Amino acid sequence: MGSSFFRKVTSYEITKRQKFILMSFFLTVILVTIQTVPEGLRFQIIGILALATLFLAAFSLWGELSGVKYFLLLLLPVYFVAGASLFYFLLPVRWLTRLPFAVVFGISVYLLMLTSNIYNVAAIRTIALLRAANAVGVLFSLISTFFLANVLFSLHLAFYWTMLGVAGIVLPLYLVGLWANELEDFISRRVFNYAAIFTYLTLQITLVFSFWPIAPIFEALAVATIMYVLLALAQLDFAGKMKPRAVWEHLGVAGIVFLVIIFATRWGG
Repeated sequence: MGSSFFRKVTSYEITKRQKFILMSFFLTVILVTIQTVPEGLRFQIIGILALATLFLAAFSLWGELSGVKYFLLLLLPVYFVAGASLFYFLLPVRWLTRLPFAVVFGISVYLLMLTSNIYNVAAIRTIALLRAANAVGVLFSLISTFFLANVLFSLHLAFYWTMLGVAGIVLPLYLVGLWANELEDFISRRVFNYAAIFTYLTLQITLVFSFWPIAPIFEALAVATIMYVLLALAQLDFAGKMKPRAVWEHLGVAGIVFLVIIFATRWGG
């Protein structure tokens, strides 16, 4: 039975869903074993984990990938796995905390691959699950941004290195989130322009927060909130449903988060 299953894997006979399950299980096992690795080797292991995610995602989606999908559909899984793995080290060193996180991580990888597959198929033919996939895609973009930005801000680098790091996080994810509204085999000028403008706005707001006595987790929350508002408004714009009320509602969400950050910031010495 085992040899038969192995032959199916190597001959591409297993279903995509089975590939996604195997990928989720394999990555979760590596994530759990990371905490048994010496601290000096953890970043190397995370690099290997991200590289493994890239190859496993390409293997799972192979057959219908074309054009820019070779790049964009693999970005979000890699970013999420890298961000979750780095954030994993910030958790308390006990199984009671890290084991549930690992379980959620495995489920998230599976859901993320289902979303990528919907994007992959919907680019060829319209399917009913596309709207749900867009919502899940934005959610994982926000989670990945929060994880990666939190780790980046925790390093307390010079502001120019921080700005460069934020650009490296948000620009690719903006491209994925915006491209999902068109699902072409290329990145249109509209998508690229929006991604560049959104990245510029995010960097400007991040630069302001970099001079505040703000905790890294709240600064990461601010960046994720900016991304949420911009991607949500972009979805409405691409769908031709942009209305003043929707704009004010999303700006209201950003305002609430902004007030939370202000009250949570320690302005004293």
